[in-house]
Amino acid sequence: MDQKTKNARILFKVLTMFTAMFFVMAVVYGIMNGNLNDMIPGFIRILKTPSQCTQDMYGVSVPGTFFNMGMCCLLMLLYIVCCGGMNSVNSGTVAAFFLTVGFSSWGMNVMNMLPLMIGMQVYAAIKKKTPASMMNLGIFATAIAPIMSEVVLRWPGYADGNGANMSNLAIQPQGFIIAFVIAILFCLFYPALCAKAPNFHFGCDLFNAGPPAGFLCLMTIGFLFKVTNVPLPSNGPGQSAVEVFEFVLIAYLIVFVLCFIIGMMIDKDALKNYGKLIKDSGYGSDFIDKYGIGATLINFAVYGIFILCFYTVMKYCFGAKFSGPIAGVVWCAFTWVAAGAHPLNVLPIGIGYVLISLVSTVLCPQLGLGADAGRLGMSTVGILIAFSYATGMAPISGKYGVIWGIIAGMMHFAIVTLIPLQYDFFNYYNGGFTAGVVSFVLVPFIEHYWPKLAEK
Repeated sequence: MDQKTKNARILFKVLTMFTAMFFVMAVVYGIMNGNLNDMIPGFIRILKTPSQCTQDMYGVSVPGTFFNMGMCCLLMLLYIVCCGGMNSVNSGTVAAFFLTVGFSSWGMNVMNMLPLMIGMQVYAAIKKKTPASMMNLGIFATAIAPIMSEVVLRWPGYADGNGANMSNLAIQPQGFIIAFVIAILFCLFYPALCAKAPNFHFGCDLFNAGPPAGFLCLMTIGFLFKVTNVPLPSNGPGQSAVEVFEFVLIAYLIVFVLCFIIGMMIDKDALKNYGKLIKDSGYGSDFIDKYGIGATLINFAVYGIFILCFYTVMKYCFGAKFSGPIAGVVWCAFTWVAAGAHPLNVLPIGIGYVLISLVSTVLCPQLGLGADAGRLGMSTVGILIAFSYATGMAPISGKYGVIWGIIAGMMHFAIVTLIPLQYDFFNYYNGGFTAGVVSFVLVPFIEHYWPKLAEK
């Protein structure tokens, strides 16, 4: 067995460990709070709840949400196995896995994932590609999963007076047919656009699948709602009053510590190699190939703790609530932990977010600019979610310097809440799309006026 295959098997086992964690969390939380009997019914209600961004599935069921996260992970593992991809797990698979599980506490579920994953295999069959070669992109295709839930649960019936803000809706059998048609059409376009996406963001948006998902989602919503003149629905359940910060923090820390231990055990040079990894720009990087699986697993641990610390600071310094979406976006921020993101190149983006939020919440009120209601700050759920995708611009701070990373974070903050209005919150990759737009604007500007930076 060659080293690449060994690494793939190790990564698969690590992903299995994370999957087990969510099931354990579901059971333990249910026992601790006396609502274990709501785990499966809560999971079923989640399946039958519209999933536009950003739902807080804690409001439906907390143990059901953790169980749903585990089920989404399990589906991805089974998908990898069925595609014959256990020996092909790589940094891209890790990215797809964590990005997807990040959504599963605020809308993603096995029902709205499956049509798109199957759709990508239809594309593979048409193009005569191996199932394993399209495995990662099949998971990334779940970006428009909210549309799958929409056509299965509401479209276009909610317009007849059934209400928009509903959960536990009846499933429309004909909706599955519509979902599979949309999924197959989406997957016929998606790989082609993803292949060309770096030309749009110059390789500086790690969420390479974000811009293609945004453009295709816009087209899909246009046909579903504008052409048919069916009214656009509003979001489902809003932010719940449930917060389980300490419970989530402890569970996540345990698996991060385990990653550190595993990394040290499988590579005696892991710490030395991690010293090199932490200096990497993140531009076009695959940490597993460059620094080894041991150092990469240490990055799992260190970067994961860094992200937890960031959101903890936001909670205690700015009053942010550790709701369902925030418990999920820890994993969205974790997406590129094996392929470009580490604490040193993500920190400037976080600083940029905090600085521009202070302009919005402190300076602007002092200057008498705008109304205080609805101001965006680091306690706003949408902004906290958006930061997890802003981390995809890590190559900007890594390649061009800390100052440009801070500026990139500020720019992302400024426009990230505008973009989803174009497709009514039906695209989970909104922040990745926004990162692509920022890169499209900022990178040419940097290289035009400071050409020496482009040579790094």
